[in-house]
Amino acid sequence: MRFKSEQQLKEWMAQAGTALPSKKLRQELPAQTIDISVQRRIIGVDTALRCTGWGIIDIRGQKMRAVDCGVIRNPATDKMSDCLRRLAEGIRQLAQLYKPQIAVLEGAFFCRNVRTAMVLGSARGAVISTLAEQGIEIYEYAPRKVKQTVCGFGNASKEQVARMVSSFLNIKTEDFPLDATDALAMAICHAQQLSIAKGYGLPPQV
Repeated sequence: MRFKSEQQLKEWMAQAGTALPSKKLRQELPAQTIDISVQRRIIGVDTALRCTGWGIIDIRGQKMRAVDCGVIRNPATDKMSDCLRRLAEGIRQLAQLYKPQIAVLEGAFFCRNVRTAMVLGSARGAVISTLAEQGIEIYEYAPRKVKQTVCGFGNASKEQVARMVSSFLNIKTEDFPLDATDALAMAICHAQQLSIAKGYGLPPQV
């Protein structure tokens, strides 16, 4: 998408829920270090205790290429501590095998059940600490933001997300687990943010 003026860019980004820094702030900021011509590898992680989806893409500018995706499963009968250990080890192996520079996770989540919220928080903590251990930059986006970026609206179903992931990456996703396509969508979301105004408006690192 091309913009003829900064005002058009501001209006488009405002609709997407992202704001550019003010002109004064931009003058005070250091020079941009994001070079869109450099290839980057992004891993998206859709965290859960029993089935965590992951998806990896390579990006260069606005070009994206799928690398791999899958899920880390834990048996329903395993205790939580074993699940967290296996989840952390799975993420560690993926990081060492594929060597991503950037990781993307879902941010705020809402659970009516307090126990469910605690379990998800524990799983997310295991993933974040393992990624940080590997020296990987970590970002997070609200689920609605990911769906808005990939599908154009924030209430898209998992199946609709999978179809748009297929379109973005030019791959067939019919047989992929939906948790894996959700993870690829997170990676795509961050790739899109990187390509907008050379990274202005990126969320802070976790």
